[in-house]
Amino acid sequence: MGVLFYTPCWKMSVEVSRETMKLKRILVLMFILASTTSLPLGAVVVEDLFTVELPVADQTTSLRLESFSEAFRRVIVRASGSDDALRSPAFKRPIERSARYVKQFRYINRSLPDDEEFDGGRLFLQIDFDQQSIESLLRDNNFPVWGRERPSSLLLISYDVNENIKLVSDDTTPELIESLDQAAVQHAVPVLFPLMDLQDIALVSISDIISREYDSIDTLASRYSPDALLVGQIIGRSGTGWQGDWEVRFADQIFKWNFEASSKKAVVDQVIRHLARILALEYALEDHRRVEQSVLLSVSSMDGINNLIEVEKYLKSLNVVDKVRVAMINRDVVTYRLKLRNEASDLQRLIEFGEVLEQENFPQVSTQGDDQIIMNYSYIDRGLGN
Repeated sequence: MGVLFYTPCWKMSVEVSRETMKLKRILVLMFILASTTSLPLGAVVVEDLFTVELPVADQTTSLRLESFSEAFRRVIVRASGSDDALRSPAFKRPIERSARYVKQFRYINRSLPDDEEFDGGRLFLQIDFDQQSIESLLRDNNFPVWGRERPSSLLLISYDVNENIKLVSDDTTPELIESLDQAAVQHAVPVLFPLMDLQDIALVSISDIISREYDSIDTLASRYSPDALLVGQIIGRSGTGWQGDWEVRFADQIFKWNFEASSKKAVVDQVIRHLARILALEYALEDHRRVEQSVLLSVSSMDGINNLIEVEKYLKSLNVVDKVRVAMINRDVVTYRLKLRNEASDLQRLIEFGEVLEQENFPQVSTQGDDQIIMNYSYIDRGLGN
Protein backbone atom coordinates (compact mmCIF):
# COMPACT_ATOMS: atom_id res chain seq x y z
CA MET A 1 0.00 0.00 0.00
CA GLY A 2 2.05 2.93 1.27
CA VAL A 3 1.56 6.15 -0.64
CA LEU A 4 -0.87 5.46 -3.46
CA PHE A 5 -2.00 7.09 -6.67
CA TYR A 6 -3.26 10.58 -5.96
CA THR A 7 -6.89 11.10 -6.91
CA PRO A 8 -9.65 13.05 -5.08
CA CYS A 9 -10.88 9.75 -3.64
CA TRP A 10 -8.22 7.08 -3.35
CA LYS A 11 -8.76 3.55 -4.59
CA MET A 12 -6.52 0.62 -3.82
CA SER A 13 -6.34 -3.13 -3.68
CA VAL A 14 -5.34 -4.85 -0.47
CA GLU A 15 -3.26 -7.36 -2.49
CA VAL A 16 -0.40 -5.35 -4.00
CA SER A 17 2.98 -6.67 -5.14
CA ARG A 18 6.24 -5.13 -3.94
CA GLU A 19 7.06 -3.72 -7.38
CA THR A 20 3.57 -2.28 -7.78
CA MET A 21 3.84 -0.53 -4.42
CA LYS A 22 7.16 1.00 -5.41
CA LEU A 23 5.77 2.15 -8.78
CA LYS A 24 2.74 3.74 -7.15
CA ARG A 25 4.95 5.52 -4.66
CA ILE A 26 7.15 6.89 -7.43
CA LEU A 27 4.13 8.18 -9.35
CA VAL A 28 2.65 9.94 -6.36
CA LEU A 29 6.05 11.44 -5.52
CA MET A 30 6.16 12.93 -9.01
CA PHE A 31 2.69 14.38 -8.51
CA ILE A 32 3.47 15.86 -5.11
CA LEU A 33 6.76 17.38 -6.20
CA ALA A 34 4.95 19.07 -9.08
CA SER A 35 2.24 20.41 -6.77
CA THR A 36 2.44 23.79 -5.05
CA THR A 37 -0.50 23.30 -2.72
CA SER A 38 -1.40 20.94 0.10
CA LEU A 39 -2.83 17.57 -0.88
CA PRO A 40 -6.39 16.77 0.22
CA LEU A 41 -6.25 12.98 0.28
CA GLY A 42 -9.66 12.32 1.77
CA ALA A 43 -10.95 8.84 2.36
CA VAL A 44 -9.44 5.77 0.75
CA VAL A 45 -11.71 3.31 -1.03
CA VAL A 46 -10.18 -0.11 -0.34
CA GLU A 47 -10.98 -2.53 -3.14
CA ASP A 48 -10.88 -6.33 -2.94
CA LEU A 49 -11.44 -6.51 0.80
CA PHE A 50 -12.81 -10.01 0.37
CA THR A 51 -10.15 -11.30 -2.02
CA VAL A 52 -6.95 -12.94 -0.77
CA GLU A 53 -4.01 -14.26 -2.77
CA LEU A 54 -1.62 -16.75 -1.18
CA PRO A 55 1.47 -18.55 -2.51
CA VAL A 56 0.98 -22.33 -2.68
CA ALA A 57 3.27 -25.25 -3.44
CA ASP A 58 0.72 -27.30 -5.40
CA GLN A 59 -2.95 -27.68 -6.29
CA THR A 60 -3.83 -30.48 -3.89
CA THR A 61 -7.16 -30.39 -2.10
CA SER A 62 -5.58 -30.54 1.37
CA LEU A 63 -3.38 -27.51 0.74
CA ARG A 64 -6.28 -25.64 -0.87
CA LEU A 65 -8.49 -26.15 2.20
CA GLU A 66 -5.62 -25.08 4.46
CA SER A 67 -5.21 -21.93 2.37
CA PHE A 68 -8.95 -21.25 2.60
CA SER A 69 -8.67 -21.15 6.41
CA GLU A 70 -5.69 -18.80 6.36
CA ALA A 71 -7.37 -16.51 3.83
CA PHE A 72 -10.60 -16.59 5.86
CA ARG A 73 -8.71 -15.35 8.93
CA ARG A 74 -7.23 -12.49 6.93
CA VAL A 75 -10.61 -11.46 5.56
CA ILE A 76 -12.19 -11.44 9.03
CA VAL A 77 -9.41 -9.12 10.28
CA ARG A 78 -9.85 -6.80 7.30
CA ALA A 79 -13.63 -6.72 7.48
CA SER A 80 -13.86 -6.11 11.24
CA GLY A 81 -10.72 -4.08 11.90
CA SER A 82 -9.20 -6.50 14.42
CA ASP A 83 -8.59 -10.16 15.23
CA ASP A 84 -11.07 -10.14 18.13
CA ALA A 85 -13.55 -12.31 16.23
CA LEU A 86 -10.92 -14.98 15.55
CA ARG A 87 -10.47 -15.47 19.29
CA SER A 88 -14.20 -15.99 19.79
CA PRO A 89 -15.47 -19.57 20.24
CA ALA A 90 -18.21 -18.67 17.76
CA PHE A 91 -15.64 -18.57 14.95
CA LYS A 92 -14.04 -21.95 15.62
CA ARG A 93 -16.37 -23.84 13.28
CA PRO A 94 -16.44 -21.14 10.55
CA ILE A 95 -12.64 -21.25 10.44
CA GLU A 96 -12.72 -25.04 10.15
CA ARG A 97 -15.41 -24.81 7.46
CA SER A 98 -14.10 -21.74 5.68
CA ALA A 99 -14.75 -23.31 2.25
CA ARG A 100 -18.48 -22.62 2.65
CA TYR A 101 -17.73 -18.86 2.57
CA VAL A 102 -15.68 -19.07 -0.63
CA LYS A 103 -17.41 -17.65 -3.70
CA GLN A 104 -14.76 -18.69 -6.20
CA PHE A 105 -11.04 -19.43 -6.47
CA ARG A 106 -8.40 -19.82 -9.13
CA TYR A 107 -4.72 -20.67 -9.49
CA ILE A 108 -2.29 -18.16 -11.00
CA ASN A 109 1.26 -18.81 -12.18
CA ARG A 110 3.12 -15.54 -11.77
CA SER A 111 6.72 -14.61 -12.39
CA LEU A 112 8.28 -12.53 -9.64
CA PRO A 113 11.11 -10.06 -10.25
CA ASP A 114 14.46 -10.96 -8.68
CA ASP A 115 13.09 -14.29 -7.46
CA GLU A 116 15.93 -16.72 -8.18
CA GLU A 117 14.31 -19.50 -6.15
CA PHE A 118 11.36 -19.76 -8.57
CA ASP A 119 12.82 -19.29 -12.06
CA GLY A 120 9.74 -20.69 -13.79
CA GLY A 121 7.26 -18.56 -11.87
CA ARG A 122 5.44 -19.14 -8.62
CA LEU A 123 1.98 -20.59 -8.04
CA PHE A 124 -0.64 -18.51 -6.22
CA LEU A 125 -4.16 -19.29 -5.10
CA GLN A 126 -6.59 -16.38 -5.43
CA ILE A 127 -9.66 -16.74 -3.23
CA ASP A 128 -12.82 -14.60 -3.43
CA PHE A 129 -15.05 -14.76 -0.36
CA ASP A 130 -18.76 -13.98 -0.30
CA GLN A 131 -19.03 -10.51 1.20
CA GLN A 132 -22.63 -10.84 2.37
CA SER A 133 -21.95 -14.13 4.17
CA ILE A 134 -18.85 -12.77 5.94
CA GLU A 135 -20.60 -9.59 7.03
CA SER A 136 -23.64 -11.53 8.24
CA LEU A 137 -21.37 -13.85 10.23
CA LEU A 138 -19.74 -10.88 11.95
CA ARG A 139 -23.02 -9.11 12.68
CA ASP A 140 -24.74 -12.25 13.93
CA ASN A 141 -21.97 -12.62 16.50
CA ASN A 142 -21.97 -8.92 17.50
CA PHE A 143 -18.69 -7.97 15.83
CA PRO A 144 -18.29 -4.73 13.86
CA VAL A 145 -18.19 -4.54 10.07
CA TRP A 146 -15.82 -2.00 8.56
CA GLY A 147 -16.71 -0.72 5.10
CA ARG A 148 -14.49 -0.08 2.07
CA GLU A 149 -14.09 3.66 2.71
CA ARG A 150 -11.31 4.03 5.26
CA PRO A 151 -9.22 6.84 6.72
CA SER A 152 -5.71 7.52 5.44
CA SER A 153 -2.98 7.62 8.09
CA LEU A 154 0.31 9.53 7.86
CA LEU A 155 3.12 7.71 9.70
CA LEU A 156 5.90 9.88 11.15
CA ILE A 157 8.35 7.49 12.81
CA SER A 158 11.90 7.80 14.10
CA TYR A 159 14.00 4.63 13.83
CA ASP A 160 16.70 4.32 16.49
CA VAL A 161 19.06 1.31 16.37
CA ASN A 162 21.85 1.54 18.95
CA GLU A 163 21.53 5.35 18.86
CA ASN A 164 21.83 5.53 15.07
CA ILE A 165 18.62 7.47 14.42
CA LYS A 166 16.79 7.94 11.11
CA LEU A 167 13.39 9.27 10.09
CA VAL A 168 11.43 6.49 8.39
CA SER A 169 11.04 7.16 4.66
CA ASP A 170 11.54 5.40 1.32
CA ASP A 171 15.08 6.71 0.93
CA THR A 172 16.38 6.15 4.47
CA THR A 173 14.66 2.94 5.60
CA PRO A 174 13.26 1.06 2.57
CA GLU A 175 13.14 -2.34 4.33
CA LEU A 176 11.21 -0.90 7.28
CA ILE A 177 8.80 0.83 4.89
CA GLU A 178 8.22 -2.52 3.21
CA SER A 179 7.51 -4.21 6.56
CA LEU A 180 5.03 -1.48 7.55
CA ASP A 181 3.40 -1.74 4.11
CA GLN A 182 2.97 -5.50 4.40
CA ALA A 183 1.40 -5.19 7.85
CA ALA A 184 -0.91 -2.46 6.59
CA VAL A 185 -1.99 -4.65 3.66
CA GLN A 186 -2.89 -7.45 6.05
CA HIS A 187 -5.21 -5.11 7.99
CA ALA A 188 -6.41 -3.09 4.95
CA VAL A 189 -5.24 0.12 6.63
CA PRO A 190 -4.23 2.81 4.11
CA VAL A 191 -0.91 4.36 5.20
CA LEU A 192 1.43 6.94 3.72
CA PHE A 193 4.88 8.19 4.62
CA PRO A 194 6.59 11.59 4.37
CA LEU A 195 8.61 12.26 1.25
CA MET A 196 11.39 13.91 3.25
CA ASP A 197 12.23 16.12 0.30
CA LEU A 198 13.65 19.61 0.82
CA GLN A 199 10.24 20.98 1.81
CA ASP A 200 9.67 18.28 4.46
CA ILE A 201 13.20 18.64 5.81
CA ALA A 202 12.60 22.37 6.28
CA LEU A 203 9.39 21.67 8.22
CA VAL A 204 10.33 18.91 10.65
CA SER A 205 13.39 17.24 12.17
CA ILE A 206 13.99 13.91 13.86
CA SER A 207 14.16 15.69 17.22
CA ASP A 208 10.68 17.13 16.55
CA ILE A 209 9.33 13.60 16.10
CA ILE A 210 11.08 12.26 19.20
CA SER A 211 10.01 15.15 21.44
CA ARG A 212 6.54 15.39 19.84
CA GLU A 213 6.81 19.05 18.81
CA TYR A 214 3.35 19.27 17.31
CA ASP A 215 3.72 22.79 15.94
CA SER A 216 6.25 21.45 13.44
CA ILE A 217 4.57 18.07 13.07
CA ASP A 218 1.16 19.56 12.31
CA THR A 219 2.68 21.91 9.74
CA LEU A 220 4.24 18.94 7.96
CA ALA A 221 1.04 16.87 8.23
CA SER A 222 -1.00 19.68 6.66
CA ARG A 223 0.95 19.11 3.45
CA TYR A 224 -0.48 15.59 3.22
CA SER A 225 -3.93 16.17 4.78
CA PRO A 226 -4.31 12.69 6.29
CA ASP A 227 -7.39 11.60 8.23
CA ALA A 228 -5.21 10.25 11.04
CA LEU A 229 -1.68 11.02 12.22
CA LEU A 230 0.57 8.42 13.87
CA VAL A 231 3.77 9.69 15.51
CA GLY A 232 6.22 7.38 17.21
CA GLN A 233 9.58 5.72 17.72
CA ILE A 234 10.98 2.29 17.01
CA ILE A 235 13.96 1.70 19.29
CA GLY A 236 16.30 -1.28 19.11
CA ARG A 237 19.16 -2.04 21.49
CA SER A 238 21.62 -4.93 21.27
CA GLY A 239 20.85 -7.47 23.95
CA THR A 240 17.66 -5.78 25.20
CA GLY A 241 15.20 -6.10 22.28
CA TRP A 242 12.85 -3.65 20.61
CA GLN A 243 10.38 -1.02 21.76
CA GLY A 244 7.65 1.07 20.16
CA ASP A 245 6.38 4.36 21.60
CA TRP A 246 3.25 5.56 19.81
CA GLU A 247 0.66 8.32 19.62
CA VAL A 248 -2.30 8.46 17.22
CA ARG A 249 -4.41 11.58 16.68
CA PHE A 250 -7.61 11.88 14.67
CA ALA A 251 -11.10 13.35 15.04
CA ASP A 252 -10.06 15.31 18.18
CA GLN A 253 -8.99 12.07 19.87
CA ILE A 254 -5.54 11.05 21.16
CA PHE A 255 -4.36 7.49 21.82
CA LYS A 256 -0.95 6.69 23.39
CA TRP A 257 0.74 3.37 24.12
CA ASN A 258 4.09 1.57 24.42
CA PHE A 259 5.01 -1.91 23.28
CA GLU A 260 8.08 -4.08 23.89
CA ALA A 261 9.08 -7.20 21.98
CA SER A 262 12.07 -9.36 21.13
CA SER A 263 11.90 -8.55 17.40
CA LYS A 264 11.45 -5.53 15.18
CA LYS A 265 8.78 -7.34 13.18
CA ALA A 266 6.65 -7.81 16.31
CA VAL A 267 6.80 -4.06 17.01
CA VAL A 268 5.87 -3.23 13.39
CA ASP A 269 2.97 -5.71 13.33
CA GLN A 270 1.66 -4.47 16.68
CA VAL A 271 1.57 -0.78 15.75
CA ILE A 272 -0.38 -1.42 12.55
CA ARG A 273 -2.69 -3.90 14.30
CA HIS A 274 -3.41 -1.38 17.07
CA LEU A 275 -3.85 1.48 14.58
CA ALA A 276 -6.45 -0.59 12.72
CA ARG A 277 -8.23 -1.39 15.97
CA ILE A 278 -8.35 2.30 17.00
CA LEU A 279 -9.68 3.45 13.63
CA ALA A 280 -12.23 0.64 13.51
CA LEU A 281 -13.58 1.72 16.91
CA GLU A 282 -14.51 5.03 15.29
CA TYR A 283 -15.54 3.97 11.79
CA ALA A 284 -16.77 0.37 12.03
CA LEU A 285 -20.36 0.09 13.23
CA GLU A 286 -21.19 -2.55 15.79
CA ASP A 287 -24.28 -4.67 15.45
CA HIS A 288 -25.62 -3.83 18.91
CA ARG A 289 -26.24 -0.30 17.61
CA ARG A 290 -28.52 -1.68 14.91
CA VAL A 291 -31.81 0.24 14.68
CA GLU A 292 -32.96 -0.45 11.08
CA GLN A 293 -33.96 3.16 10.49
CA SER A 294 -35.39 4.50 7.22
CA VAL A 295 -34.45 7.93 5.82
CA LEU A 296 -34.94 10.01 2.70
CA LEU A 297 -31.74 11.43 1.26
CA SER A 298 -32.05 14.12 -1.42
CA VAL A 299 -29.04 14.93 -3.59
CA SER A 300 -28.93 18.07 -5.74
CA SER A 301 -26.55 19.00 -8.60
CA MET A 302 -27.16 15.65 -10.26
CA ASP A 303 -26.39 16.00 -13.95
CA GLY A 304 -27.61 12.88 -15.71
CA ILE A 305 -28.09 9.18 -15.17
CA ASN A 306 -24.38 8.51 -14.59
CA ASN A 307 -24.41 10.68 -11.47
CA LEU A 308 -27.53 8.92 -10.22
CA ILE A 309 -25.91 5.50 -10.64
CA GLU A 310 -22.62 6.65 -9.12
CA VAL A 311 -24.26 8.08 -5.99
CA GLU A 312 -26.43 4.98 -5.58
CA LYS A 313 -23.34 2.80 -5.82
CA TYR A 314 -21.54 5.01 -3.29
CA LEU A 315 -24.41 4.84 -0.80
CA LYS A 316 -24.55 1.05 -1.10
CA SER A 317 -20.83 0.91 -0.28
CA LEU A 318 -21.40 2.48 3.15
CA ASN A 319 -21.73 -0.28 5.72
CA VAL A 320 -24.42 1.63 7.62
CA VAL A 321 -26.71 1.33 4.56
CA ASP A 322 -28.69 -1.87 4.12
CA LYS A 323 -30.80 -1.00 1.03
CA VAL A 324 -31.03 1.88 -1.46
CA ARG A 325 -33.71 2.75 -3.99
CA VAL A 326 -34.63 5.87 -5.94
CA ALA A 327 -37.80 7.44 -4.55
CA MET A 328 -38.14 10.53 -6.73
CA ILE A 329 -36.38 12.53 -9.48
CA ASN A 330 -37.12 16.23 -9.88
CA ARG A 331 -34.87 17.94 -12.41
CA ASP A 332 -31.34 17.84 -10.92
CA VAL A 333 -32.49 16.55 -7.52
CA VAL A 334 -32.62 12.80 -6.87
CA THR A 335 -34.20 11.52 -3.67
CA TYR A 336 -33.15 8.10 -2.39
CA ARG A 337 -34.95 6.04 0.22
CA LEU A 338 -32.40 4.33 2.45
CA LYS A 339 -32.90 1.51 4.88
CA LEU A 340 -30.17 1.85 7.50
CA ARG A 341 -28.62 -0.72 9.78
CA ASN A 342 -27.74 2.01 12.24
CA GLU A 343 -28.72 5.55 13.14
CA ALA A 344 -28.95 8.46 10.71
CA SER A 345 -26.14 10.17 12.63
CA ASP A 346 -23.85 7.26 11.69
CA LEU A 347 -24.73 7.77 8.03
CA GLN A 348 -24.12 11.49 8.37
CA ARG A 349 -20.67 10.90 9.88
CA LEU A 350 -19.60 8.48 7.15
CA ILE A 351 -20.76 10.80 4.36
CA GLU A 352 -18.88 13.67 5.97
CA PHE A 353 -15.81 11.46 6.07
CA GLY A 354 -15.95 10.91 2.30
CA GLU A 355 -15.74 13.31 -0.64
CA VAL A 356 -18.77 12.43 -2.73
CA LEU A 357 -21.61 14.36 -1.06
CA GLU A 358 -21.66 17.70 0.73
CA GLN A 359 -24.30 18.42 3.36
CA GLU A 360 -26.62 21.36 2.61
CA ASN A 361 -28.33 21.57 6.00
CA PHE A 362 -28.95 19.48 9.09
CA PRO A 363 -31.26 16.45 8.89
CA GLN A 364 -34.91 17.30 9.45
CA VAL A 365 -37.95 15.33 10.53
CA SER A 366 -40.85 15.37 8.10
CA THR A 367 -43.92 17.35 9.17
CA GLN A 368 -46.16 14.74 7.55
CA GLY A 369 -46.51 12.94 10.89
CA ASP A 370 -44.54 9.84 9.91
CA ASP A 371 -41.31 10.85 11.67
CA GLN A 372 -39.44 10.40 8.39
CA ILE A 373 -35.90 11.82 8.58
CA ILE A 374 -34.94 13.88 5.53
CA MET A 375 -31.29 14.55 4.71
CA ASN A 376 -30.21 17.05 2.05
CA TYR A 377 -26.89 16.90 0.21
CA SER A 378 -25.33 18.14 -3.00
CA TYR A 379 -23.22 16.01 -5.30
CA ILE A 380 -19.53 16.86 -5.57
CA ASP A 381 -18.53 16.19 -9.17
CA ARG A 382 -14.85 15.18 -8.94
CA GLY A 383 -14.87 12.79 -11.87
CA LEU A 384 -14.93 9.71 -9.65
CA GLY A 385 -17.05 7.53 -11.88
CA ASN A 386 -15.63 4.14 -12.72
